[in-house]
Amino acid sequence: MSCADSIAKLLADAHFSCYFSKVSPSALDCAEPIVVLEGAFSRDSRMAEEERGTVTVTVLVVREVSSDAEDVATAAERVVRRADWEPYANAGTYRIVGIDTTAPAFKERDSSGRFVWSFEVACTVVRAL
Repeated sequence: MSCADSIAKLLADAHFSCYFSKVSPSALDCAEPIVVLEGAFSRDSRMAEEERGTVTVTVLVVREVSSDAEDVATAAERVVRRADWEPYANAGTYRIVGIDTTAPAFKERDSSGRFVWSFEVACTVVRAL
């Protein structure tokens, strides 16, 4: 499990009934996915038995209509920001201890002409050494 998996599970539990993926699927495979991408761990501090840092997760909402993508991205960001993280804290080698989100924003139109809105989740994590 990863931080991206934890966020995808949270969104699924919040009834976002879309396809979740770690890569942007073809429009033929899924017309309107939510894609959850995990960045690298960035260490902020190191102690005797653990280190603390940040993992940035990008959430992409892909829709045929821009206003739909914006609405879903806004709702998803709100759910992530307001979530009780305790049930989702175990992220494999990491334990999520806090989150911060950016406001959803238009990112691009993909090669299929779909609208992509995105937001980022900065996960503060602890990793045992």
